[in-house]
Formats: sequence, C-alpha cells, structure tokens
Amino acid sequence: MIYSKRQYPDGTLLGIWKMDESVEQMLTLYPHLRAYRVEELFRHPHRQLEFLCVRALLAELTSDTSLTIDHEQSGKPILKDYFVSISHTKGYAALILSRKSPVAIDIEKISVICDAVAERYIRTDEVANCNTDRLLVWSAKESLYKYFSEEHLEYYDMRIMINANAIAAENLKSSKSVSVSFELSSDYVLTFILPQP
Repeated sequence: MIYSKRQYPDGTLLGIWKMDESVEQMLTLYPHLRAYRVEELFRHPHRQLEFLCVRALLAELTSDTSLTIDHEQSGKPILKDYFVSISHTKGYAALILSRKSPVAIDIEKISVICDAVAERYIRTDEVANCNTDRLLVWSAKESLYKYFSEEHLEYYDMRIMINANAIAAENLKSSKSVSVSFELSSDYVLTFILPQP
C-alpha cells in the first residue's frame, strides 16, 4: 500500500510503498501489472513483489498505467519523458520522478549492519558518531552515486556533511555539490536529491 505520496512545487513526484501485499494481491489490485509476467522475470517472490510495487507506485504517482520503466545496460532505470530513480529495502519501495532534471532516491531499513562496515564507506573527514548518522551517510552516498551515475563514484569519492535539516553532499571527482534531503522514521532512513537549481 502507498505509505507516502507527494508532489513538490517544481512537479517532482516522490512515493514510498509499504510492501504488505503478496504478489497475487498486487496482480489483483493492479491488473495492468499482469503483462509483466513477473514469474518469468524473477524466481524469488520477494523480487517479484519489489518489481510490482515500484510499478504500482509509478501508476499511483502519475495516474498513468501505460508508463513502462526500462533499464540501461548498467542497470540504471529509464522512463520516457522523466528522470527517475528507484530504491527498495526490506518492506519498502521508493520512487522519485522529475520532468525537469535528474533526481535520486535511496531507502534503507533501520539496522546496525552499517556499523560493522562503516570504515568501508565513511571518510575520516566525515562525522557519523551514531548508528543513525552512519546509516544517513550510507544512504546519502547511495543517492549521490545514482545522481552522478555516469561517473561511477566510489564511496571515498563522496563527502557527506549532515546538518539539522539537510545533508550537504560533495562529488570529489568533479568538485560538484548537491543538497540531499532526508527523512527518518522508526523503520527506515530515506534520502533523496531533488532537481538542483
């Protein structure tokens, strides 16, 4: 079911889907999704559900069941007439769309897993003193990686500075900076990059 749905002043659309349904329920609720034949695309029901929920979210955000998300050979999603970014984590799927310019999104289930691997993705000049901050750094870097997808950034090619209301993110390869919005819930961390001015 749709957990969150919003439209920003520039027309950007963002949605979060809480994956409570089964594959069969999704196909009943959204009959247009039957055309994808997910059982042939993915063996595991969890992957089938992720795929269906993203496409149901697309239909809910745009009110258009004819839109089709494809993928470049690199795996980057593409959608005619839109810039698009997709993310999913245990129990949730997230989608952001813009007709104006590139966007990016990442959603991560709250967990302590990132603590064990923090040294792999947190630079010495980044401050992340608690699990929530470490998860925010991870998620912001995932969003930044998608935003600058053509540059194939590594974790240490990015620098994240967490502030009270936003995250300043820097692509150190090309010396470009963007603002990353974020939301914290009891269940997940969401980071996203809206069209930049």
